[in-house]
Amino acid sequence: MLTFIAVMALSLQLVAPYLIWRSRWNIPTHLAAGFCVTAYVIPGLLTNVWEPFSNDTIRLFTIINVVGAAALCVGLFMGSAIGKRVQAPPLAFAKRLSYDPRNLIWRVMLVMTVATIGIYACYWLMGFIPMFADDPFAAKQFKGIYRDMYYRVAYPYRFTFSILVASIPLLLVLAWLRRSPYLLILASLAFIAIFVSLARSATATGVLFFLGILAARSQLGMRWYYPFVLLIFPLGSVFYYLLGHVLEVQALQSGYVGESFSDFISAGSPDIIDQLRWLYGFSEGEYFSMGRTIYGGLVPGNYEWNPSVWTLTFNDVGADISEMVTGGLRLSAAEWGYANFGWYGVVSIPMLSGFFNGMMLQRIKSVLPTMNTIQITVSLMLYSTLGMQIVQFYVLSIHAIPAIAVGLFFWFAIRRKRGASGPSTDRRGSIAARTAPSARA
Repeated sequence: MLTFIAVMALSLQLVAPYLIWRSRWNIPTHLAAGFCVTAYVIPGLLTNVWEPFSNDTIRLFTIINVVGAAALCVGLFMGSAIGKRVQAPPLAFAKRLSYDPRNLIWRVMLVMTVATIGIYACYWLMGFIPMFADDPFAAKQFKGIYRDMYYRVAYPYRFTFSILVASIPLLLVLAWLRRSPYLLILASLAFIAIFVSLARSATATGVLFFLGILAARSQLGMRWYYPFVLLIFPLGSVFYYLLGHVLEVQALQSGYVGESFSDFISAGSPDIIDQLRWLYGFSEGEYFSMGRTIYGGLVPGNYEWNPSVWTLTFNDVGADISEMVTGGLRLSAAEWGYANFGWYGVVSIPMLSGFFNGMMLQRIKSVLPTMNTIQITVSLMLYSTLGMQIVQFYVLSIHAIPAIAVGLFFWFAIRRKRGASGPSTDRRGSIAARTAPSARA
């Protein structure tokens, strides 16, 4: 029973937005639900990930996440309530939107062309592609013999990679709606560049986001989209194993052990076991970061208080991680609160996170009826970049800055210039009234 409660508390911290916005357009939360099934539900309820740990560790783990989940929900409702009071009327907001997509398309083509060329140039200058390297996992994390080669292009690679991951959904939507061969080819090249990096989440999220946009345009679309998301995430968990089988690379399959498909999924998404191991070690001493991991991700390099670094070295801050083939651990909002400020953080950090999210989601759902499909995509892109950094303020990242910048660059392309009046029709005749969704759907 305790483990079931822990799984529910972990999941609630990600799917809580459903409590205030139960809409087919809530695509970020649809994707979060797929992640929960793979990372929490299947490993936590269908495998023995809890077995190596004591009851005391499991009890502490459960209490932290239950309290944090409750605080997050309180903050979410508070933010939503305040958001209702301060939001501008939807019709007034609509008058500030431009329904001519030509400026946006030009900006997307410019940014994505430069970013796509840039990332392929980075692969060429590095001299290797992670998927086809001798040690794919080390190459993916740029560790070992691949570190110095990666350092040649570290900044442009991270810059272009961040832009591609954030912009692919919008690029695909524009290619679909405009039936543009160039945009479609550009989207394909961008997807391939991300795919060969072996970044599973980045590879799948952009395409799933795009499919979610298409599905949300009709009530019937969710009938296939929900099951598809819940299926593709578990398959994504065993992506490395399947890829290793196809490419005949044993290194990609070595981390998968177990007797059932659930065990394989758990091996590919070891979030619960990673978090339990972290908590077991963390609770042995007083290693609270006291807020330093909040801003640590904004410092370039393997800064000792970078969240990805600190989760590996919390008991020996400053230790060398250059040979550790991992990108750090994923902790829940409640666990990050505990890591920073103890029990005070377990309450305050998730509550603030939920508060910010509640305000933003209230704003988004109130203005969606005034938007067409392209504008909704840009809005959700901005929410997934700038909005998520605000919601996850406890793990700020310098790598998110390029994505936020292009999100804002695209957003201002759909804002009407001063002096313009009336919704203009694009060359396909799409105006807001024709393509606007229902915010209650």
